[in-house]
This record gives sequence, C-alpha cells and structure tokens, in this order.
Amino acid sequence: MKERLEGIGNEVTLEDFKVKDNIVVLIFDDFKLKILPDTYEEFKFKLGTIYKKDFLFQVLFINDKYLAEKYLMSKASKHMYSIFEAKKILEKKFDDISADSIESAISDLVSSDVLDDTKYARQYKDFFDDNYYGKYYITNYLSLKQVDAKIINNLFFDQALEEDKAKKYFDLIKNKCVSNNIIGQKKKIYDCLLKRGFGTNISSSIVNSIKVDPAQEEKKLIRSYLKSKRKYENNKLLDLRVTNDKIVSHLVHEGYNYDDVIRIIELDKNGELKND
Repeated sequence: MKERLEGIGNEVTLEDFKVKDNIVVLIFDDFKLKILPDTYEEFKFKLGTIYKKDFLFQVLFINDKYLAEKYLMSKASKHMYSIFEAKKILEKKFDDISADSIESAISDLVSSDVLDDTKYARQYKDFFDDNYYGKYYITNYLSLKQVDAKIINNLFFDQALEEDKAKKYFDLIKNKCVSNNIIGQKKKIYDCLLKRGFGTNISSSIVNSIKVDPAQEEKKLIRSYLKSKRKYENNKLLDLRVTNDKIVSHLVHEGYNYDDVIRIIELDKNGELKND
C-alpha cells in the first residue's frame, strides 16, 4: 500500500467510501485505501475533501499500528508474551508494515499493560517452579526472551524451594537414569539436574544422598568385567598386558572406580574371583 501511495499526486479527493467485513474502503479519484474502522473514526474523513499525500502516509502509519495492536491483543488473550517475543511475532506476521509502526504498536501495548515483562517474568517463574525447574534454567530462559536483567535480578529464589524442587525432580527421573553401575547412574542424574537448572551444590547433595549397596555394585562390576574379558580375550592379536589395559580402560569409561577394577583383576588372576 505504501508503494501505491508513492505513485499518487500530492493531493487527492475523497469521492466515496464503503464498509465491507470490518474494513472501510476509501475511494479517492485515482486509487483506493483500505483502513480499519478505528482509523476511519480517528481521522474523521469527509466526502469531497482534498487530502495531501503526507496526510495519507500518516493515516497508513496509524492504521498499520492499529492492525498490529489488534492482532497481538488477540494472541495475548491466550498466551503471555515478552516484549521481544511480541515484536518478533509482529515482524513475522506483517512483513509489509514499517518498523516504526510496529515499534509504536509495541509502545502502546506496553503503556496499556498488555505487554509487561515484569509480569511475564513472574508468571513464567511460577510456571517453571511448579514444574520443578531450577533457578539457572529460569533465568537463562528469561534472558533468551530478552527480559531486562534488572527484572530478572529482582526475582526471588528461595533456597529451600530450590532444594525441594530438585528432590521432586530427582524422584521423577531416578528410575530413568539407569547405568551399569552406581557411578554411571549418579553422573546421569547429576547431569540431568544441572540441565534442569539446579546449581552444583544442590545437584551434588542430591546425588550424594543416593544409597549404595556395596554388594550389588560388586556383582555389577564382576559381571561387566567378565563380559569385557571375554570380548578382548577372543582377540588373538592382543597379549595379556594389552588385554588388561583395554579392560581397565573400558570399565573406567563405563563409570567404575579404577582401584576397584584393578582389585577385581587381581582376584581373578589369583583364582579368588566369585561370580554368583
């Protein structure tokens, strides 16, 4: 539409108008301009009046702003957006609207509290708290949405609540983070807690609280050792030293303690290894 306005004369006369599907069509002597009813009411158009091109550019600017506001308000009635998200939505939806119109629409929506990054941050903090996300996940999420750092820093994170969320999240994932041994399982759980946004102190505390059955861990290590031993002993190109080195490397990589692995190898070499 802006391109069409560029091609008209400096002055045009409004000859007629029509209302169709909540759109007002202004009919000038050599072109038509479609605007919202709100825009029409604001500028009080009159038939037979001569309008300058610069005036019509202002009309188009305001109309584009109203279009952007109307669209975003319909979206915001179902979902809260940050100012950054709102701008991206409008830019994607209205690629023919000027950046100035979008910025003006955003400014109006902020003034009318449709967009409020402080409320946005609090709402999403509550949502993530309820779903057992940690402080660092929440603050990183809000940073990605370009919420002002001052707003993020003003959020209150209660240490007791962070610990409670971490424990509840641990209860959800502990049976999913399986491994051949307790060390491997602890690492998986620790990594999951960090990824969920909990700090190293809380994550370590949760992992260290996991009870270990030494007898069961010993059995797991022996089973893994014998399996690895069979694999490498079948390779006739490897001598005993290289075979042992590969077994040790493999088991340590799986998460077993180096000293425990060496102890099992020595027991096996002395014929003292028990495999129930």
